Order: sequence, then C-alpha cells, then structure tokens
Amino acid sequence: MKDVELLSLQEKLKSRSKNIHQKTVKPKVERGVVFRNKSNTYCISLLLLLFLLPFLSCSKVGSQTPVVIGINTWTGYDPLILAESKNLFQKNNVNVEIKRYGSAQEEMQAMRNGVLYGAALTMDEAVSLHESGCPVKAVLVIDYSMGGDMLIGQKSITDMQSLKAKKIGYEGTVVGEFLLQRALKANNIKEWEVKLIEVKAENWLTTFREHGVDAMVCYNPTSTILLNRYEGNLLFSSKDIPFEIIDILVFSESFFHSNKSAIVKVAKTWFEALEYINGNPDEASEIITSEKQITLAEFKQGLSGLIAPDLKTNKNIFNSEYDNNIYKYSQVIIDFMMSEGLLSGRLNTDDFFDSSIVSTLDKL
Repeated sequence: MKDVELLSLQEKLKSRSKNIHQKTVKPKVERGVVFRNKSNTYCISLLLLLFLLPFLSCSKVGSQTPVVIGINTWTGYDPLILAESKNLFQKNNVNVEIKRYGSAQEEMQAMRNGVLYGAALTMDEAVSLHESGCPVKAVLVIDYSMGGDMLIGQKSITDMQSLKAKKIGYEGTVVGEFLLQRALKANNIKEWEVKLIEVKAENWLTTFREHGVDAMVCYNPTSTILLNRYEGNLLFSSKDIPFEIIDILVFSESFFHSNKSAIVKVAKTWFEALEYINGNPDEASEIITSEKQITLAEFKQGLSGLIAPDLKTNKNIFNSEYDNNIYKYSQVIIDFMMSEGLLSGRLNTDDFFDSSIVSTLDKL
C-alpha cells in the first residue's frame, strides 16, 4: 500500500476512534490513553490504526509524497514558513509540507496519530512525546529561547511580588510550568501563593485582553503583542535562564531510519532559510509578518528573543566533547521533568539525539 493511501486510511480510521489523553495534575501534560468506547467496532478500528501507524512511519517516502512537518506559532519556527514560501525545499529536491498548529499539544497529538513525520518542538515536548510511546530522533537545534518565553503581567502588575493571590494563565505544558516555577523560585514565591489557570495558546490574547488573568506565561509573537498592544509588563523571561529552553527538530524514529536522505535535505534547507533571513531581512520579514498578521516591529522583537545556531554551531552542539553540547544543556529540563514525575526513567540522550544529519552537511 502506498504512503498516501495509508495516510488516507489512517485519517478515516482516526475519525472513528478517538484517543483521550490523560494529564498529570502538575504539570498538565498529556500522559496516556483512556478507552471509553469498548464496542467491537471501536476496538477493531483502533487495532487497525495501531497496525497501520508503523507502516506509515516506516515507509520510505517517494518524490511525490510530502515529508509533513508540524510547527506551532513560536517565532523560532518561522524559517520553515520562509523555506516553504521561497521554494527552498524544492530547490533541494525534497517535497515538504509545513503543517501549522495552534498549540504544541495539537502538534504532538498529530505526531502520535501519524499525521506528521516530523515536528518542531521544545525539548520537553519532544521528550514527553518520546516517553509517551512515540519514539523520536532529534536531528538539529532550532533555537535557544533567550527572552522569547515570558511571564507578562497586566498594567497594574509591575513586579513579581504583586502576583501573590493573583491568577496566572499558562498553557499547561512542561515548558510553561518550567518557566513559571523558575520565576516563582527566583522571587521566593510559593506556588500555593498564586492561582494557576490553564489557558490554551490560541486564547492567550483574548484572555489577557479581557483581564481573565492577572499575568500570562506565553511566548513570541504573542508575548510581544501583549507588551506592545495591551500595556503588559515583563516580569520574567527565558533571558533570565539562558540556554535552558531549547527548541529542536525531531522526526519519528521509524521515519528517521528509512528516510535519512530526505531528512538531510530538510536540514540543509533549514540552514539555508536561516541564511536567507539574515541576507534578506526585509523580504523575509514581509513574508512572515503577512502570514502571521504581526507588525514588522513585533517580528524583529521576536527574533531578538532567541538564538538560532547555524550549521557550524549545530555540529559543535552535537559533539559531546564540546563544552556547550546539547547532551549537557538538555539535563536541566530533564531534571525538572524527573522531579515532577513525568519520566519513568532517565532519558538516554545518546540515543535520543542523532548527530549524523548535521555531520553529513559538510557544505551547503
């Protein structure tokens, strides 16, 4: 059966069976599956779906089958939008579809369902996905958040101490919880001294504008919009915890092993997109701001809140002998997840990260 047929059948089966993912109380991350419909039809559909997913992921994609990669609204993933718009993937002879999602949770679920071959995710999201039974390989570091993730207070909230007994909105992901916990700890505030409200990413602007919360944990471009358009106050950001929030590009493990040549071309295109943005900032910003409906100033401010390592830096990052390697930097978020009971055991980072893709790219 061809990949396209498998994807079509998988999507039909998905409409007949629904996986309900449990969330831990703290932080609220999807953790498992609850089966509520126990009819024979449901069970048969689910078994067929589970049977087909490995074939979908393992199949080697042909030139006509797109490598579907998911992204959410985080500014750091914008080079993939540019690459698609400027036909950079086609230039490198790889057929890629960039699929947009409103939140990381939706993106992760799409990976679990086999809708995506790859995804741009934060480290914690990728590890959670890996831990939940959807093994992935991390092939390159997209960026380090250096101010792009923020805790923003309403106009009346001017400092962290003003948050006591107030409502703080956050998406309920590990990275949101992580930033919030680091902010509270740095200011000697206990979690019980604030009220946590889960707010989906697509509702951040509305909730903040309507004063549904006193502060919001969010990321760019939303965080910059809250600061500029709604008179928000910056209380804490990833700039205060440099190199601790990391975004990576991952592919399902089975797809990775069967399609390395395609992934190499995707990675090559990624670094070319970074170069294109640096060399053509006006054109790049026009493409991205038009799609995301943000201003040029908001786009540039968003870029200032992250560091996107180039190919040379990525090669160093994936070298275990390099001082600032990914194996070392990833331990901060892994330690946090372990402390919160979100991992059943220590992640084998030697297996999770794969340096072969960036090592192959000797020349662009």
